[in-house]
Amino acid sequence: MMFDPKAIMVAAAFLASKIEDATVNVHDLVKGTEEMQALVSAPDIIVAELHLLCGVDKDLMCHHPYKTVLAYTEDLRTYLKSERGRKAVMSTSVPGESSSRTPVIVSGEDLRPMHDNARLIVEDICVSDVPLMYTPGQIGLAAMLVANEDLKKKRDENAEKEKAEASTSYVKIDLSSYVKYRFEGRSEKEHALLKIQMNELMAMLGELKDGKYGCGNHGIDMGALKVVHKKLKKCRRWGDISGKDENKKKKKKKRKAESG
Repeated sequence: MMFDPKAIMVAAAFLASKIEDATVNVHDLVKGTEEMQALVSAPDIIVAELHLLCGVDKDLMCHHPYKTVLAYTEDLRTYLKSERGRKAVMSTSVPGESSSRTPVIVSGEDLRPMHDNARLIVEDICVSDVPLMYTPGQIGLAAMLVANEDLKKKRDENAEKEKAEASTSYVKIDLSSYVKYRFEGRSEKEHALLKIQMNELMAMLGELKDGKYGCGNHGIDMGALKVVHKKLKKCRRWGDISGKDENKKKKKKKRKAESG
């Protein structure tokens, strides 16, 4: 291992603050690492930042699922206003009762709960191993699908409470029709593959709250983290070539002194 992962991590945060035009003082980062009992000095952060820039070949464009969720939400809003899209909207006067497919005009506010819920799911995704296995586009779409299903379940769970309020009404959206519309130019084989990928990814996202797939927001095993932390302490020694040379020189001097 040539670089200390802790230094690279802090350097990435430092570089990101510059890109977003909200530069964080490097000494504040040092203080933060010290409070976390994983001290990374300012010189180490600066050096790691240079290595990081070289490693990404100065390409600082970052593609993440947040923008994908926003793009799908805006596209869905436009789709639901079309004649075909209106058929995907189901109006339910009281939870638990049958839905009617009478034409319903969906506004941006109607999609806000789905969008906000999808963003919360993405927050868990970004601190897991999922981004290493799927593209931002796939993750964003799956997050929207999971968010929509979660909203349906929550509304069904509150069915008894909502029945007491006669004026209560809400909108159900059939996202499967939107997915077919969005990818209607693809072959049947591609549609089948997309369905399999979405089902697999949705199942994975449902398990993030159990701490699976390395999700750092849930089910953190502090014992395992301490073991990793101890291993990371050796990283600087492994990657420090000059340090290795110095150790070799010391050993040679020691041998000469013993032989002499």
